[in-house]
Amino acid sequence: PTFDVYGRVIGVNTAIFSPSGGSVGIGFAIPAEVAEGVAKQLIANGKVVRGYIGVSILDFSAEMAEALGLTDVKGAIVAEVVPGGPAAKAGLLPDDILLAVNGVKISDRSELTREVSKARPGETIKISILRDGKPRVVSVTSGTRPSESSLAATDDDQGQDGATPTPDKPTSQKVDALGLTLSPIDAAARQTYKIDPEIKGLLIIGVKGDSDAGEKGLAKGDVLANINGAPVASAADVTTAVEAAKKAGRTSVLVKVIRQNRSVFVPLKIAP
Repeated sequence: PTFDVYGRVIGVNTAIFSPSGGSVGIGFAIPAEVAEGVAKQLIANGKVVRGYIGVSILDFSAEMAEALGLTDVKGAIVAEVVPGGPAAKAGLLPDDILLAVNGVKISDRSELTREVSKARPGETIKISILRDGKPRVVSVTSGTRPSESSLAATDDDQGQDGATPTPDKPTSQKVDALGLTLSPIDAAARQTYKIDPEIKGLLIIGVKGDSDAGEKGLAKGDVLANINGAPVASAADVTTAVEAAKKAGRTSVLVKVIRQNRSVFVPLKIAP
């Protein structure tokens, strides 16, 4: 255990910092209250059961917040909702920004996961969110977190590698402000890049190498699904959103990209 100066246990050691092989007094530990909860479950049930709401989440970074004009907002953003899971049944949606769990503010996805995991299956979890810039509270009935192997298998199923050839003769349009060349998603594109039928948006068929999009890893075959929370069906939708951001005095936009049928959020700087 890790002790404080009064001899009280405050954590369970997991690692030490040791550049020379000996301890220099810097340690890393699981907080005592987390370890205590695990120990009680093991004693009572012989296993650990964690709360589960069924969402894929990402950190809501400062860049994302700036792109949406929410500079003081911290939390996590919903990338995907598991169909039929607790969050889906409660009405949580992709793009929702999660701010607090049962009144406890969260600043990133790790804190969200930790707070959700405290719930027992069947308990009601009250999650404070922002949706379309408006605050609301969603009550989710906690499920049981699946095993890590089950979660990994789901990720593998949803992340199949796609082919790289570009469909023949796409109808493309450039959006110079973001360094992207976009095209509608036709049947050939869906087959080539293994894009599920329910996914909508524009196919990225070109990325300017020295653009912010290029530096942040956007690539041919990605699908641009929405920009600043608004779905896109044409390059004009993208241009309109960029111009609106400029008029609001913002220097970036937040795009939702589907890659191998998984969602990611990327803040992109607007080129002058």
